[in-house]
Amino acid sequence: MGAIESHQALMYGYRLGGPADNWMGLTNELVRCTDYIDGSSFLMPRVPWETEDMREENLSDYFAAAAKDRLAANGLESLLLRTYSLGWEQEGHILAAVVIEPESGPLTLDLAAMSPASQYDADLARALSVLELRTHASKPEWIMASYDA
Repeated sequence: MGAIESHQALMYGYRLGGPADNWMGLTNELVRCTDYIDGSSFLMPRVPWETEDMREENLSDYFAAAAKDRLAANGLESLLLRTYSLGWEQEGHILAAVVIEPESGPLTLDLAAMSPASQYDADLARALSVLELRTHASKPEWIMASYDA
């Protein structure tokens, strides 16, 4: 078993957030749920495709899995729902069309790789529609994010 390493990436898309930041990137109505394991409460976006797992356990992986399934069912499997770190054992999500990760060393800005990203704006907008999510951001943006792998 390998060690967990912290990585950085530059992602083009929408920051959605997660239970740890009360879904800061979304304007959707949030519903309060209770974790069946420890009884703690958490917020989840109200969406018609929510699953029982999403409502019963404060684990953002359930949201990500259901969202990925819905994207794939609508021909948008090329888009990524990436999980990023919000802090110690807290995660959020970014709906991304482009992810730039360094192969080694620090993350550097590559303008040649970044400039064509706007070609994905329509797909990202369609994905938000398919997922029935509304974001604070009116258009996709470049987001620097950390994640563990």
